[in-house]
Amino acid sequence: MIRDNIVELIGNTGSSNLSVLVQSDRLQLLYRQSYPAVFYSLISATILTAILWPAQNPETLLSWFGLLLLSAMGRLYLFKRYHKTSPQGQEIIAWEKPFFITLMLSSIIWGVGSLMIIPPDSQLHQMIVFSFLIAMTGGAICFYSSYSIFSTVTIAVMLLPVIGYSLIIGSYISVGIASIAFVYFIAAIRASHFISATMQQNLMMTHQLAISNKEITRLAHIDDLTGLYNRRAFYEFANVLTNSSQRSNDDISIIHMDVDNFKTINDSYGHAAGDAALQRIGQILQKRLRKSDVFARIGGEEFCMLLSATPLENATQLAEELRQEIAQTSFTYEKENFKITASFGVSSGVYDIDTLVGQADELMYQSKNSGRNRVTCDQ
Repeated sequence: MIRDNIVELIGNTGSSNLSVLVQSDRLQLLYRQSYPAVFYSLISATILTAILWPAQNPETLLSWFGLLLLSAMGRLYLFKRYHKTSPQGQEIIAWEKPFFITLMLSSIIWGVGSLMIIPPDSQLHQMIVFSFLIAMTGGAICFYSSYSIFSTVTIAVMLLPVIGYSLIIGSYISVGIASIAFVYFIAAIRASHFISATMQQNLMMTHQLAISNKEITRLAHIDDLTGLYNRRAFYEFANVLTNSSQRSNDDISIIHMDVDNFKTINDSYGHAAGDAALQRIGQILQKRLRKSDVFARIGGEEFCMLLSATPLENATQLAEELRQEIAQTSFTYEKENFKITASFGVSSGVYDIDTLVGQADELMYQSKNSGRNRVTCDQ
């Protein structure tokens, strides 16, 4: 489990798509912050309907309000489904299109629908409708600012129809109102873009920092040559494993391995060949050991393997299998073939990590002194 956690933490850093991460965050923020907008829209529509009631056909007002109510119910249903599903990561991107569709329906009912309900003979009520639409676009900047395209289209759909209507009327006051509204429209679009760009930059920086932290974690825990844990990571995670073993009084075993005559390999075939051999050994260990085990390259040609819930007999058998596989493997570098052997020390017991490593190290040196390419274990 320890190895699974660290691999999950650092293994996906290189493949992370920063733009997808930012887009997912923006959509998640959009769903979270825009939920109240549905109720503000209905409240505003109710107040506007009441104000226009004496100056407009009630059936027209009720039809407009009914359409807005239906669109609000559709948006609330979408929010309910989203929160019930609770999508994460890239799954959230699939929710962009339905959000945009329901938002546009509501915006069109407000923008184009305002042409239905605006009283043609009352400049006072026309100004009131303008005021409500401007207030609604201000809300759009607040609620949809995480997605610039959404807030921009919403503002345009709400304001441009009534601006065009006022210009068509052509009276001095209506043209003046339309001009002011158009200036506000440009300012609102610029504000929306600025807020969205700032938010996107902040999200981008947040993810870049997170990726940098993962890379720092990788450098702190992983041996670049073999891809195994390094010495620091081994002791860090092995301490957790041995402490757990001591609490549960379970045996835990350790294998200490050292490549035989490694200096001779470097001298005969070059350091690059030695590095290639160590990489191949790392691959063998990754293939043979469990994810719940903690194994690492702790020195130049030294490897340690801490095996959870493993008795000495099983650990010794594994060490012997590793010894045989390494001895039988043909190592190749630049068309040069060579053989490698390794010496092993195996210890077991309910001890702290320093004690276990010390015992295994002593047993490994017994293997070295007894002729190398062998396994020595606790008696």
